Amino acid sequence: MSTADQIAVIAAAIALGSAVVSVLAIYVPWRNTHDSEVFKEAVLALERAYRSLMSEASSNDRPEADRLNWLTSARHIESYKSLRNSLKTRLYSRLCQQHEEHWRHEFYLRLLKDRIYQVAYFEKGPIEPRSAIVIYGFAAWPNKKQDPIDLLDLEALFQESELLKGNYGLQQYLAKFPQFGGEA
Repeated sequence: MSTADQIAVIAAAIALGSAVVSVLAIYVPWRNTHDSEVFKEAVLALERAYRSLMSEASSNDRPEADRLNWLTSARHIESYKSLRNSLKTRLYSRLCQQHEEHWRHEFYLRLLKDRIYQVAYFEKGPIEPRSAIVIYGFAAWPNKKQDPIDLLDLEALFQESELLKGNYGLQQYLAKFPQFGGEA
């Protein structure tokens, strides 16, 4: 290969490298900006879902059996899921999971803990069945989701926290459980 050919190959490689760097310089910030906006809308969809369900809430913070509230809430939950699935970065996906967990608990408290199980409640609206399935499905812990509490390194937690070591009431309580050195 002649010197001119070598220079041409090197120039082409440099041009290709520059093109790749240029594309990445545009794509990476766009992806982060995209995810930032999608994340904001996803969180807003969860907030709207909760507010929609609870908008006519009585003084005991139970949702009213209002068909439109349940439908609107379910639509916002489905919108959230669609937005969540369009996230492209691990960071924003993780942040979204955190907000989802918070709102799942809020829905759980209003629906499951308050024992909204009576058929009369659902017939009063009447509540659209698919909306109830969406909302109750969201409020429940997903079957395939691993609980982060199950992954804890308890020994490491005790070693890093003086508060845990000095809490004798907690230590006595934990001693009742086999996994903490107590009797079965």
